Amino acid sequence: MKLPQLLATLLLVVASGLRLPPLSRRGVIGAAFAASAPALRAVAAYGEAANQAPPALVPSPFYPTGEMAKTCEVVAAGREDVCLKPLKMLSAYDEMRLRKASDALKAAGSSTPASDEAVRLIGLVEAKEWATLAGELGCTQPKTPDAAPKKCVTSVAGLDVAKLAAAVSKKDPALMTDALVKLAASL
Repeated sequence: MKLPQLLATLLLVVASGLRLPPLSRRGVIGAAFAASAPALRAVAAYGEAANQAPPALVPSPFYPTGEMAKTCEVVAAGREDVCLKPLKMLSAYDEMRLRKASDALKAAGSSTPASDEAVRLIGLVEAKEWATLAGELGCTQPKTPDAAPKKCVTSVAGLDVAKLAAAVSKKDPALMTDALVKLAASL
């Protein structure tokens, strides 16, 4: 039933002067709308389907960029919004420990090159700048971004960063936090 036919039917019911109780009038109007409902439904032709995103199972040959690169190593092919291999992230506890270590170094009063370098390294870990941190430690960068950096130096600005370098090689933020907190406590 098309809309003009529906309106004509409703007009005929109202004009006939039938004394229907209000509930019955609503029922008649509801029935008239229900009769027109099949004409209002969307109809798909044979073989058509709703637009759906492809399944997110196949890894992409491209590495994530932008904000996705901070949380993900491998994304799905054709679906850059789906992460197949997430990066290990800092926990709230680790962030709190890093903040306390940084505040303790800044509050010590004596600004030495070693303490300034430690504060800068803590800032890189807090900002989740893993590639920059690996570069600061002199690690050789692998050919693929998802591989861990290798051969890091053990001393930066007079600081013993061997444990931090090992944690960067493993790409483990919890180990990086432990190494930096111990490093800050030793200064």
